[in-house]
Amino acid sequence: MGLSQNLSLAQLLILSTLIIPSLAAPAADDAPTAPTVTIASGVVIGTTAKPASQAGSTDFAKAYLGVPFAKSPPERFSPPQAAEAWTSPLTAQSFRPACIQQFTNQGASQTLQKKYFGNPAGALPQESEDCLYLNVYTPSNATRSTKKAVMFWLFPGNLQFGTAGLPIYDGSSLAMSQDVIVVTTNYRTNIFGFSNSPEVATGKQNSGYLDQRFALQWVQDNIAKFGGDPSKVTIFGESAGGESVKQLLANPPSPLPFSAAIMQSQQSLLLGSGSDSYGKVLKHFSCDGAASPIACLRKVSATDIKAYIESSTALVFPPVDGDGTSTKDVRSSISSKKWPKVPVVIGTTVNEARVFLAVEGMNDGSTGLNSALGKFGLGSISSSTTTSALTQYASKGFNGPYYLADRIITDAIFTCTTSSLVNYLSQNGHTVYRYRYDAVFPSTSIFANPGSYHTSEIPSVFGTYPEYLKATSGTQSIAQQVGLSNFMQNAWGSFAKKPEGGIGWTRSDLKTLRNALGAALTDTPFPRLVEFEIIADSGETSNEVFDPADTTDDGGDGLSLGVRRLLQLPTLDTLEKQYLGY
Repeated sequence: MGLSQNLSLAQLLILSTLIIPSLAAPAADDAPTAPTVTIASGVVIGTTAKPASQAGSTDFAKAYLGVPFAKSPPERFSPPQAAEAWTSPLTAQSFRPACIQQFTNQGASQTLQKKYFGNPAGALPQESEDCLYLNVYTPSNATRSTKKAVMFWLFPGNLQFGTAGLPIYDGSSLAMSQDVIVVTTNYRTNIFGFSNSPEVATGKQNSGYLDQRFALQWVQDNIAKFGGDPSKVTIFGESAGGESVKQLLANPPSPLPFSAAIMQSQQSLLLGSGSDSYGKVLKHFSCDGAASPIACLRKVSATDIKAYIESSTALVFPPVDGDGTSTKDVRSSISSKKWPKVPVVIGTTVNEARVFLAVEGMNDGSTGLNSALGKFGLGSISSSTTTSALTQYASKGFNGPYYLADRIITDAIFTCTTSSLVNYLSQNGHTVYRYRYDAVFPSTSIFANPGSYHTSEIPSVFGTYPEYLKATSGTQSIAQQVGLSNFMQNAWGSFAKKPEGGIGWTRSDLKTLRNALGAALTDTPFPRLVEFEIIADSGETSNEVFDPADTTDDGGDGLSLGVRRLLQLPTLDTLEKQYLGY
């Protein structure tokens, strides 16, 4: 949720990475000599990259792939420790394995989950506990004296899976086009990152979040040698990566290792008890009666643990609340002034829920609405509340179980909760910018009736949309896709270089938004926003600030209904409060 992790959409809303094609190190035609950087740990030999989206350029990016930021493999379930120095030059020219992943859906649904969120054009990335590595992308002109802004990326995956080494997160286009340094990092997830073991001391329990902080400190200590400015670091992430950004803001390290933040579709939905799940794992491997259960479990192979935690959707491992890295309700951090006064960008997509419905095989319209909502935790809502919401949505043209389920889940879990967070920050004097992504392209439409689904904005931000041509054969990137990606890369890059200058549109203020029914959103102030949209019938690309009081329809193609789709009905407000836990 926008303000809490205590949610009830749990296992099936696995928020995460996007359909990513084959894993491969970037390459460049006629590339110059491999770049070399010397840091405290030793010499690092990188490679060069010329991304497909920059094919017309004679320039290139430098890429240092698989650089250790901590000792790897780490002790299982323990916080990261400093990486050991190396005496021979480190060849950093290929991605290192993902940390152990957990795909919890079962049967055919798990197959689709791995396809859409893993690597649809090939085998899933290699996994290992030896995974604490990061990747650094720089412009060709970066030297130790250039002091370029840094963009630090945290991948999605519902804190259950994901890796920094997917081609969709290739930072070379963003580095080249925006003259910034891009860092993407691995971190541990699921039981390996959030064990919930009572034997781990308070403050050391969320090793996955501690990995992120350790990587951020590595940036502070080393990025200047790559040409970056450690005083100008923007943290950004999508889904669970966006949630991780939120937790870094709510529980800031000291001294603060970043100067700005971007949250894309921030969310992590893990319903259930982590301690109960941990207990089941101990019992399954006969470690529950051991003198030291955690020592016993450390002797079990990672492969066996992975197989067991993927055997049931009920085995979830959320972060431990209150350990210094995780806060369920971040409003307390904002109201207590703990949340740092750094500029923030927050946004969502119009059809967040569609990829999760597709994973469940519900995007062909054949599944009943009640079944679809029940799959995503909405079956616990009272029938009168659900019926009221459905009636009001249907009256505004959202017809059919797939489209109704998409709108209700998207609004209740993403749009409205994000709006609540933006409003709370604005009301407490923080600088916040809001966006909505509403673009659909053939080359990124990897399932039927996709809309602008959760994670679909990532290739526009990174300029990696050509990667999808491998997974959607027979399609091409269209001019509007290229233009929108250029716009978003420039917006994100400009914000990273000068956060105090904004992102290119008006900051959020306290205006009242009217919903699709023409009613004010329970008189709750709502900020202005920019929406990225593609109007298919005219071929026009539009990036504009919408007037929150404007409730007229765009009159177009069904791809963009602008702010008119920000529905927060009284019944939806009830749903939101239930998921927020207050």
